[in-house]
Amino acid sequence: MSLLTDALDRIETWLVSHQPEFALSLAPGLTRQEIDAIVENFPYRLPEELYEFYGWHNGCQYGYIVPKFDNFFSLQEALKWYADFLSWGFDWNPQWLTILDFNGDYRYAVVTGEDSAPIWFIDPECGIEEIRWDSLTDLMLATAECYETGAYYFDDEGYMEAGEQKVAEIHRKYNYRGREKSTTNESYNPELPTVASEVDLSHPNALEELIQALQAAPLSPDAGMLQGMAANTLDNLANLGLANQVGVEPLVIGLQNILYDNAGHALAAKKLGELGDIRAVEPLLQALSDRSSEVRTNAIESLVKLGDSRAVEPIIQCLQDADFFVRTKAAWALAEFGDTQAIEPLIEALSHENQSTACGAIASALGKFGDVGAIEPLIAVFRSNGSFLRDVSSFPHVQLAVVHALRFIDDSRTTDILVELLKDKEGMLQAIKRDWLRSEQATHQVIETLLTRQYPDLLEILAQLLQDSESRIQTNTLSAIAKIANPLMVDLLILTLASKNDWLRKSAMYYLGQRGETRAIQPLINILPDVNADLRLEAVHALAKMNGDQVVNVLIEMLKDEDFRVRGEAALALGNLANLRAVEPLNKCLEDESSIVRKIVQQALNKFE
Repeated sequence: MSLLTDALDRIETWLVSHQPEFALSLAPGLTRQEIDAIVENFPYRLPEELYEFYGWHNGCQYGYIVPKFDNFFSLQEALKWYADFLSWGFDWNPQWLTILDFNGDYRYAVVTGEDSAPIWFIDPECGIEEIRWDSLTDLMLATAECYETGAYYFDDEGYMEAGEQKVAEIHRKYNYRGREKSTTNESYNPELPTVASEVDLSHPNALEELIQALQAAPLSPDAGMLQGMAANTLDNLANLGLANQVGVEPLVIGLQNILYDNAGHALAAKKLGELGDIRAVEPLLQALSDRSSEVRTNAIESLVKLGDSRAVEPIIQCLQDADFFVRTKAAWALAEFGDTQAIEPLIEALSHENQSTACGAIASALGKFGDVGAIEPLIAVFRSNGSFLRDVSSFPHVQLAVVHALRFIDDSRTTDILVELLKDKEGMLQAIKRDWLRSEQATHQVIETLLTRQYPDLLEILAQLLQDSESRIQTNTLSAIAKIANPLMVDLLILTLASKNDWLRKSAMYYLGQRGETRAIQPLINILPDVNADLRLEAVHALAKMNGDQVVNVLIEMLKDEDFRVRGEAALALGNLANLRAVEPLNKCLEDESSIVRKIVQQALNKFE
């Protein structure tokens, strides 16, 4: 066994132990004859290391064998990308064959046509082209050791992380040629020091110091220079007639904040809220008139923390602020105070707001009050389809906020408009095109609300949506109901198993597995004879989350499936279920033709020991 084959086998063993689902997505390796046939028209001779590499596995469906490189190309894909790179006309070395890639941003390529096969790192955006490894063997030996020693590890959320110092030591051991990352813990703070940043909140004079900081003069020559640059830029924008253009507003706001707040007034306003001293209310109320919008938004937030009702009326006035960030914060603050005198001003503000973030915040605030007087104004916004917005494409953000608000006002009118959203397929499709995630969230909230209100025709409407001719509506509906714990949703998920859309069926299987819903066992078993191996694989994966004799019997039978991924998934499930009846069938699989299946089977048997 060569060093490269040994390293690849160690990587595979680690993946089987720690990421078995990914390990099963590794495609079977190619024979030498298959490789020769695929590269028949390739102009350069492949190095022996690539024969070993693609004899191990011919790419993978998802995941990565070297962290951060999320595309392990099959040999066919590598040749396709090779042709694309040459045709795009940039300076691509024709001897480079890309095997690993990160999201199209940077890649590892092997040099072909030579006995030595160094690995080049190419990052077109940053203009980097350099040899990182003398050979593919060195790269894989380093990767295997990083896995085995914990230099690569999973964080609490399941994401792969790297211990930079450990990784650097291992890379040096295998002749890594790239520049090492700095392992210093020092952080860079781009903000200039101000009077407020030096105030200690635990100090007895903190209140006085922070109040003084609100009126502090500029402290730094650098800050003064930046202030002048901001002023010149604002003048130029005004002279060119661009200051009021859509899209320029955030830039103008940022420049104004630099111009008016280089002494750190915003930080002072924020710290006054953290201090929690009621004597800060008056200076914070004065700060609501500050020329810096960042000072105004921080002052509003601090006034909410202090909870003094004197702030309600001044914050109502902030609903008319020129900066939509301030209007947004004001709407949120009024909902937090819960003072009903804010309802009418909020309704009035909703009628003329043309910025989606602020409009959404106002709608959400009205929802928290739950006042029936807000129903018609909210419905008017809902039915407008965003025609009043400066950026119509941002309407799904507003629509989601309106839906969220309407669900808190239990009234026949709000029920009718929520039903209207589900029945308006054209509107739903348009919302999905604009922002599929917010559309899904809105659909989810509508369904939950109608379930709570026991709307009688809900299940019939949802069943129709799941069978709609437009796949995006089907997907949107399925994703929404999958997040709802109500057992009635299980019937709809089971119904989806009969869909003609294989992707939808796989999704329904996944969600049923996540629920561990035993009612789904027989419908899932009915899918196992399907000719589509991907569907069989997903069915086994779902059944693995359930238990019982029927499930164990079926999983044992799937150890004989023609697809190695299905066999491996079944073995993995039987090991986790730990039913002794699986021991003998698993022993018979120790000679499986797939190395991954053999390793999964051995690990499953080890659990019984």
